[in-house]
Amino acid sequence: MQSPTVLPAPPIGRRTGRVLVVDDNPANRLLLRELLEPGGYEVVEVADGAAALEMVITQPPDVVLLDVQMPGLDGFEVCRRLKANEATVAIPVVFVTALGARSDRIAGVRAGADDFLTKPVDRVELVLRVGNAIAGHSLYLAAHAQYRQLQDLEAMRDALVHLLVHDLRSPLAGVMIGLELVQMRLGTADPKTAGILTQALQSTRRMADMVSDILDVYRMEEEKFPLQPELLDLNEAIAAAVRLVPQGGERVVHANAQALVPASADRNTVLRVITNLVDNALKFAKAGDTVTVTATITEQGARVSVTDTGPGVPPEARSMIFEKFGQVRGMKQTRRSSGLGLRFCKLAVEAHGGAIGVESDGVTGSEFWFSLPSA
Repeated sequence: MQSPTVLPAPPIGRRTGRVLVVDDNPANRLLLRELLEPGGYEVVEVADGAAALEMVITQPPDVVLLDVQMPGLDGFEVCRRLKANEATVAIPVVFVTALGARSDRIAGVRAGADDFLTKPVDRVELVLRVGNAIAGHSLYLAAHAQYRQLQDLEAMRDALVHLLVHDLRSPLAGVMIGLELVQMRLGTADPKTAGILTQALQSTRRMADMVSDILDVYRMEEEKFPLQPELLDLNEAIAAAVRLVPQGGERVVHANAQALVPASADRNTVLRVITNLVDNALKFAKAGDTVTVTATITEQGARVSVTDTGPGVPPEARSMIFEKFGQVRGMKQTRRSSGLGLRFCKLAVEAHGGAIGVESDGVTGSEFWFSLPSA
């Protein structure tokens, strides 16, 4: 009994599409057309490389079947130009050639070819290779469309957040002024009420700081954040920043405070960077934990380090935490945040021509650092 014929598995995704055949030999073009059209493929033919480049722009195909040895522009040059053009780089190019030497294949790979078929062409192999190339191109187009859609959605979200946050500034300022007036009139006559007012005022100021962080991140991303560099002692800046950070049962230690560490930077912006980094360390601290801030001079410039004894930052999260709204899952915070403090730090430091990063074993403790050009 004769065994049934086993057909090759069909390619993943869409099997039909538009195929551009580029070959100076009419017989070869006719053969490829006759092999592909029964499978539902739309076949378009051109006889030289210049016509192929024009056709790809005016009527983009799903795959290009490209001969190598042609007068004028050969296949390698056509492929190089297609892969160098942003509009055509994603279109798969399959060389269909009688050249089978290893050096020819290497030249094709260097030109950017996605696949090779050797003449004489086998029909089953041709249909499979073309089908898979078109399927891959379809997946790319779908992913690219989704990416563009995500970009549009992110732009809409950013615009909405910017609008809402901008409109929050005036009401928050009114609340703070009202609380400050009540606090001034009440004085210390009622200690319990005075304590509640102080907490309310601190919370309102913290909300105002979050609003400022959000707005300033957008301004920095649009390169509309003005910087006024001056000669600055980073130890003096650290001391001023630490005084601005509310502390609970945790301790903030300013180490090496006597040494002069000069830098050329915008003072207020650097203060906010240090404040954000210290506040970030305190968010994950427990009562009795220590946060140490140091300033040193290195070969790369003036460096500030904020070291904590908290839970540590996992390796996979070290780049994400400097992105907009970046949060590390599984790390318990003792204080809430906008998710923009570290993003502000990154943009601010890089606007000065500096660098920022984090070192951690991912288990216990982290060191957030940034460097600035030394003065």
